[in-house]
Amino acid sequence: MENKTMFMIFSSIMVLLSFSHLTLAKERGNDEPLLISDDEFDAMMARSPASDDYNDNMLRKYSEKEKDYLKNCGKKMDMPYGPYQCADEVIAYIVQNKSVSRVCCWGIVKAGKECHKKWTGLFFEMYQLKRFSSKKFSKTNEIWNMCSTDN
Repeated sequence: MENKTMFMIFSSIMVLLSFSHLTLAKERGNDEPLLISDDEFDAMMARSPASDDYNDNMLRKYSEKEKDYLKNCGKKMDMPYGPYQCADEVIAYIVQNKSVSRVCCWGIVKAGKECHKKWTGLFFEMYQLKRFSSKKFSKTNEIWNMCSTDN
């Protein structure tokens, strides 16, 4: 009888602890810390004349054929509720460990792996994101693997 009472007390304590420590819950089992907060992310994406000049110079190195290929990649990945929405989700996944929607995954798979890799590479050459470029390779493959297995 005493073992049963101890088990009930222990179980009750565990349930109460699990309710009081909601921060222990993890979305999709992703235990990586955020690289930046939402506010920092919004501020980082803000444009300035210096960042615009850098991005313009960066884009000049691409030939017209490469630019057309990248534009077509972006069109293939367009989502029904707005252009570049999928690109925003991919960037947020890489930089903030946020999730990528099924619709975005569908667009990524529709566009193809090479298209997805080049499109993501383009974004991480931009001034605002270049400091995170070391993460793009592993995370880009991670997104592809996740999306291609879901579809």
